[in-house]
Formats: sequence, structure tokens, C-alpha cells
Amino acid sequence: MNTKMWNKIIGTLDNSKDGFSARKSTAFWSIIVATVLTYLLPKDAMLHALYAWQVLALLCLGIVTAEQVIKLKNGKDEQT
Repeated sequence: MNTKMWNKIIGTLDNSKDGFSARKSTAFWSIIVATVLTYLLPKDAMLHALYAWQVLALLCLGIVTAEQVIKLKNGKDEQT
């Protein structure tokens, strides 16, 4: 890795404007962890862990809001 890449990684951890986006970094790593968990966990726990990490990734990217997750969990659908 070059110096510019390391500076961006350190900037992300330092919460400065020079770093990568924390939301995108969290979403990326949650997808990586979900992929690893898919292969490492027993079959009965695999699907629940995968759902949890996928929801985290979607929340971090802003594709899904917390309100939408709560409505889905409660079974309420107000779409017309």
C-alpha cells in the first residue's frame, strides 16, 4: 500500500475529513463478516447472523432506515 492509502485509513480512525467514510467502512466490513460467518457458524445460527449483519450494512449505507426495520418487524406495511 502506498502512503496516501495509509493516510486515508488513519484519517478514518482519527475521524478527520481526510479519511474514508465511516458509514461505508462499517457497511463494507459488515458484509465481509457476514460472508465469513456464513461459512463458519452452524447451520441453525447461520441465517440469523447473516440477517443481522446485512441489516447493519443496509442501515449504514442509508438504504434502509430504522423506522422501516421496526415496521417490518411489527408486520406493518403502509404502502399504497
